[in-house]
Amino acid sequence: MTAALEEKVKVEIDWIKCTLFPKLLENTNFRTDNLIDGATDNVKLLDVQLKFIGVEEAFMLTTCYRAIIKLQQGDKPEISTTIVVKKTPNIPPEVFDNVFRALFSNEIVAYNNILPGLEKFTGHRFNVPRFYYGDLQNCSAIMVMKDFVTDNFRMAKQKVNLSLEHALVALKNLGTFHGTGFALKHKNPAEFKRLTQSLREPRYDVTEILGEWAMVVKFSAERLGISTRKYLPHIEESFINRYCKMISEYLLFGRKMVAPVEPLATLCHGDYLRNNIAFKYAEVNGTEQPIDSLMFDMQTVRISSPMLDFATFLSLSTYTAVRQNHFDEIFDEYYTSLVKAFKENTKEEQIPEYFSRESLLREYWRLLPYSISIASHFLFQLVEPMEGGMEEMFAGQFTIEEVREDTMCRGGEETNLEITQQIRNMYDILTKHNIDIFKGVDYV
Repeated sequence: MTAALEEKVKVEIDWIKCTLFPKLLENTNFRTDNLIDGATDNVKLLDVQLKFIGVEEAFMLTTCYRAIIKLQQGDKPEISTTIVVKKTPNIPPEVFDNVFRALFSNEIVAYNNILPGLEKFTGHRFNVPRFYYGDLQNCSAIMVMKDFVTDNFRMAKQKVNLSLEHALVALKNLGTFHGTGFALKHKNPAEFKRLTQSLREPRYDVTEILGEWAMVVKFSAERLGISTRKYLPHIEESFINRYCKMISEYLLFGRKMVAPVEPLATLCHGDYLRNNIAFKYAEVNGTEQPIDSLMFDMQTVRISSPMLDFATFLSLSTYTAVRQNHFDEIFDEYYTSLVKAFKENTKEEQIPEYFSRESLLREYWRLLPYSISIASHFLFQLVEPMEGGMEEMFAGQFTIEEVREDTMCRGGEETNLEITQQIRNMYDILTKHNIDIFKGVDYV
């Protein structure tokens, strides 16, 4: 461990001891999980061990670490518990306002209001981390949760190209989440509105993109165009040019695609991919297989199309061999779970017409241009994670030439081939069903 890292760890441990731990003792969930009874003035913090979570586990914009806390109440036996702390990195105020304020605000709303409301409506808990503490200040924010590893969930070993088994488990739970949101909206629209009215648009409600991210979006669209022309020469040049132009307008395009369109609008995770999903495993026929999943990182929760989550997961977490060859099986697993959750929570046997399989498939086709646009500027960062912290990226420490070279090359041909396969699939669907993805788009 370097001297700088040692100092960073020391600062965080001191903060946990002096500032965070008293806040945790005020949280009912924390006290319940750690068997703390009655008054807390006899609870002692004995030790804290800390390890930062890096790119080897997941891509993160925030500073994140696990802390093992040893505590004792009175003369009871010592207790060891593990928390996950997520903080905003050291960034300028304008970056916090443009990037992080809405994200942390949404996550606090999700854990404090929305998820408890859904659980009260259904009578059962969702597979999400146990929430302990959240704080949003003028230029910083904090989230603290129980480490889901202690409940036998963990991240998949592969950051991309998940197996069919992983996809089925993840999308079964996603269908339950969406179906429950639809059911509450259907049975009690006033309560649905009350629970979600404080949500803020987490990505696109800004006037400009800051730092290197604006260049990454521009150059990733350029890279997509080059790869498509190389590997898919049959696709019309005019289509490629218009699509690349459309997705390079990050804010205009994003706002249009995520905007809720009734009646297919419900509570969405907003960033549903392997990076924000953990799995529980069991031995099945002599091999380890995923049997359950847990969603976390609720910062991008929004009201939008359920196919926003579904399409994003497929574009960023699966490759062609799974996504296309097993699409019907994957979609049916998701759809069956969605309908089941809707029926169980509405106590109705009939589903609305807009809830049909065909309707949701058409909605999936509509969202394909969006999910592929996200993959164009994010997949390469999952295939080949960037070393170093996010402070450098937000501080603008790279030249235009350095950002372009990195964006055009990171992830290599693996990324190029996968993105072009997604373009091929989208183009074939658009052609077969005579869908115009540029309708109503006046900047291409």
